[in-house]
Amino acid sequence: MISSEFPLKVSPSLLAADYGYLADAAISAEQGGANLLHIDYMDGHYVPNISFGIDLIPALKKRVNIPLEAHLMISNPEDRIEDFIRVKPDYITIQEDVPKDVRSILNKIRKSGIKPGLAINPDRPLSAIYNYLHLIDYLLILGVFPGFGGQKFIRDTLKKMEEAHNFRIKNNLKYDIAVDGGVNLLTARNIVKTGANILVAGTAIFGQENIKEAIENLKKL
Repeated sequence: MISSEFPLKVSPSLLAADYGYLADAAISAEQGGANLLHIDYMDGHYVPNISFGIDLIPALKKRVNIPLEAHLMISNPEDRIEDFIRVKPDYITIQEDVPKDVRSILNKIRKSGIKPGLAINPDRPLSAIYNYLHLIDYLLILGVFPGFGGQKFIRDTLKKMEEAHNFRIKNNLKYDIAVDGGVNLLTARNIVKTGANILVAGTAIFGQENIKEAIENLKKL
């Protein structure tokens, strides 16, 4: 369950916003009470979709003050990590199944003053990253297979969230547990029961008429 040590936070996903008004969407999210902002980077290789350019981060930093989390769904993070470090998002999250040397990338992110994160797909066991969990600030558990928004939440991932929370407590670790994919008021009720404490929501926020109300409703959980 959510505790005072790991308070519930809401992170709107820009993937679901109107691409013609990304700055407005980010400002609305911040004014609506969002704790951070989730930015998916997709390269058309690791996933079949393509999303944003790196320069979106400095553009958004001029307009909002909440932390920015760059989620790299790309096939060559080793080649591009320096570019993302250069624009200085607050978090950089990499997919755990891509790099040959996960530890090296996480350490490079940390040394740059940025908080490192790992993302894990629905079909991957948490045991695959046990050896890296002490190196991160942010664990992103995907409730759908990455690439497109609006997918249905995979309920089996709830077990992974609970496992991640128990591992965190048992080993006295401090990483946040975020959940992305299929997060809405209905699914979020079960998600927060596992101990996961960051809700990454796209259409459940940017697809609603009142963004502030949508964020508040998630926080009430």
